[in-house]
Amino acid sequence: MLFLAAMPYLIIGFGLVLGQAGLRPAMLVWGICMIGALSGLAMAITILVIGQGSSWMLAAVSTLPLVATLIMVIRDLSYPHLNDVATDLDNPIAFVASLRDPANAERDMTYPENFKPQVRKAYPHVQPLLLDGPTDQVFEKVFHIAKSQPGWRVTHHDTRNMTLEAEAMTSLLRFVDDVIVRISNHKGKARVDMRSKSREGLVDAGKNAKRIEMFLAQVMQGEAADSARSLDHANTDFAFNVIEEELT
Repeated sequence: MLFLAAMPYLIIGFGLVLGQAGLRPAMLVWGICMIGALSGLAMAITILVIGQGSSWMLAAVSTLPLVATLIMVIRDLSYPHLNDVATDLDNPIAFVASLRDPANAERDMTYPENFKPQVRKAYPHVQPLLLDGPTDQVFEKVFHIAKSQPGWRVTHHDTRNMTLEAEAMTSLLRFVDDVIVRISNHKGKARVDMRSKSREGLVDAGKNAKRIEMFLAQVMQGEAADSARSLDHANTDFAFNVIEEELT
C-alpha cells in the first residue's frame, strides 16, 4: 500500500522531470502533474478498500497532492482572467521578434481590448517608470539588467527603436512568457514601458504583473545606485579640493 500512496508523487515527479528536460508544450507537463494529483483520490479509495490499520493515514498522504492542487486552482481563479499585462494600455508595445517564433505562429499577439479595463482595475500600480538621463543610456542599463534576469533569454535588441524582447521561462514547469521593454522620451525624461504575455494558459495568476513590477523595481534600484555612486564621487572630489585648498 505504500506504493499506492506514493503513486501520485511518482507521476508528478515524472512530469516535472519531463518539464525540466524541455518537453513542449509546457501545458502537457502541467497535464501530467494534474493526472498525478487526481490519481491520489483513486489511490486513496483503493487503499481504504483493501487496507487496514494505518490505511487512513496512507490514504490521506495520497490525497495531499490533490488538496494542494485544488488550493492552487482556487487561488489562480481568484485572479483576473487575463494573461497579458502592459504598462502602456493606450499604446501597448507590439512584439516583433516574438512574432517570428514558431511557438507563436498560431497566436494573436495583439493586445486584447477587453484586457485593458481589467488591468486598470486589478493592477493600478503597474505604471511606466520615468527616469532622469538620456534615453540611450537608460536603454543600455535596461538591456544589461534584462540579460541578468534568471530564466530570461534576450531575443531582440533594437537600439534604433529602443526596444528589447526576451523569453522568460518559469523554473518549475518551464512555461515560457514573452516580454518586451520600450524606452521613449517623455517630457525630457526616459520613460520605461513593459509588456509581459503568457504563451499558454488563460489565467496567469498575477505572474505577468509581478514580473513587470519586479523588473522595473530593479531598474529603479539600479538608477538609484548609479546616482549614489555619482554623489559619492562628487563628494570625494569636493573633499580633495578642500584639502588641496587648505594645503596651499
